Amino acid sequence: MGARNTGKAISLSEYKKNRALKARRANSLDLSKMANMTGSQILKEIVGMRNAKELVRELTPQDYYWLIKKIGEDDCLPILEMGKPEQWHHVMDLEIWQRDRIDLPQATLWIKRLELANVNELAKWLYTEGEHFAHYYFFHMLEVRIIEHDDPVNLPEGFFTLDGVFYVRSKEPGMEETIHRILESLASLDLQRYHALLVSLSAVLPAELEEEMFRLRNGRIAEYGFLPFDEAMAVYSALPVKALEGLDEESATRIVTIDDEEVRELIPVAPFSHAQDTSMLAIVAAESRDQEFVERLRLEFAGLCNQILSAEGLRIESFDVLVNTCRRAAGYVNVALEKLSGADIKAAEGIVRKNPLVNLFRVGFGMALRVKWAAERWVKESWFSDLGLPFSFWGEKWGGVLLGLVQKKPLYYTGGKESDMYRDFESPKEVEEAQTVVLRCKVLDVILGHLAKSLNLGRIENKEELTFDQMLFTFWAHDVLDQGRSFEALDITEARALFKELRSSDVRMPYRMKGYKERFVNLFFQKDLPLSKEERELLVETLSLLWDEFREEYQWIKTEDLDPRFSKFVRIKPSL
Repeated sequence: MGARNTGKAISLSEYKKNRALKARRANSLDLSKMANMTGSQILKEIVGMRNAKELVRELTPQDYYWLIKKIGEDDCLPILEMGKPEQWHHVMDLEIWQRDRIDLPQATLWIKRLELANVNELAKWLYTEGEHFAHYYFFHMLEVRIIEHDDPVNLPEGFFTLDGVFYVRSKEPGMEETIHRILESLASLDLQRYHALLVSLSAVLPAELEEEMFRLRNGRIAEYGFLPFDEAMAVYSALPVKALEGLDEESATRIVTIDDEEVRELIPVAPFSHAQDTSMLAIVAAESRDQEFVERLRLEFAGLCNQILSAEGLRIESFDVLVNTCRRAAGYVNVALEKLSGADIKAAEGIVRKNPLVNLFRVGFGMALRVKWAAERWVKESWFSDLGLPFSFWGEKWGGVLLGLVQKKPLYYTGGKESDMYRDFESPKEVEEAQTVVLRCKVLDVILGHLAKSLNLGRIENKEELTFDQMLFTFWAHDVLDQGRSFEALDITEARALFKELRSSDVRMPYRMKGYKERFVNLFFQKDLPLSKEERELLVETLSLLWDEFREEYQWIKTEDLDPRFSKFVRIKPSL
């Protein structure tokens, strides 16, 4: 990364760079367009191209890997066949490791695929970039016997030889044919190296070799942003806003750019193509005419996604893992950008130009993290938690929000409006909504704890079914009926008497129950509650909100149609 100052005008050198970058993209596979296609559609389109192999081989190793995962491991043989060893190596680096150990069953699956795709290219790779892997893998997979020309051949079933001297057998059932074809290709490519490989297997120290392979692999994938786990976890450390550049006119004028031509060759397209189109980062890139700036965003975004993957253990089970990682990266960058720029695209571009995306991610994630910490602190000392009440006590929506916040990494509760019930935060509005829910629950928890203490309520029956609004409105119902202070459920006769009283001034539906909102709010707004001025204001707002929900729930229900089974706010005893 270098640093320089730029104005609005684009210099001749920048113009030429932009043209070169656009030309390179124009002569490659349009992975951005393929982002919205299915794996089978992508495969069909690529296979139908006249120069498909050339185009596939021009992909960066990272884009090649994304293509493999998008199409699916079981359907990607044509793409593997078109690939080159450098691309294969990247796939193996990401697919066969389980943290710091090689997953032999997974490695076997990929060896089978590569052998079916192009056994001769596989043999070349095993002699070159994959040499360490060849020694490690064949040490575990092969049984080797050397028979001199004058010695009798008396070997168990399964052994075979390609030269009459070295007899080998696969230790893995079902791999006999695959191993045979790989060894045949190795021998035909270079018989002397084939002999050397088999001889050296007896001297392999698997633990030491695996450690060296892990070190080399980490060095290779670090170029793409896959950091060691301990370093990668820094992406989830909250960063204060003041650590960012360019938030005002007088701040530093440093601009992040890419000056290394070799780095530009590593720029992938696929990760950025799967960021949300509506995020401010995507909009900034779409509206920019500075192609060099856009390329920098692509590279940084891919590196950010890869650092997140590393922090999650770098086990990519499916393409969905990659897409969800992109969504998380774009989401938290958007949280920071939208908050700091006031949703102004020009201001957002200025912030992006002067700050690495990983810093913006950490600022955005930190905003959600602080809400999580606040929620956990309150839950730990809350009345409802002390009584052993579950999060469902706060209802489906608020309970869902709280449950999402206390996860290992805070999650946004979608309420079933999306395919997943939970996802990462994607806007400052969502963070603020979650924070407001925590504060609403906090002030109501104070009220309920105060009332429970005054009634000597030491325990609660049917904890899984009870909700906070049932307790509030049932307590209030007893007050309206002049029955004293109680959380006990009403019988059906009392419930009908309650709604008859509430609707006394209503002529017809919808029942507005005029005048009772103030009575509900005033009952719980007590002066001796340990609340700050802001919390008292929020309490009034929250109680008013609950009343409005109560009125909407019952305004179209006739008094005689009240049913204990479907009474959401007032607890009614089941009819006998």
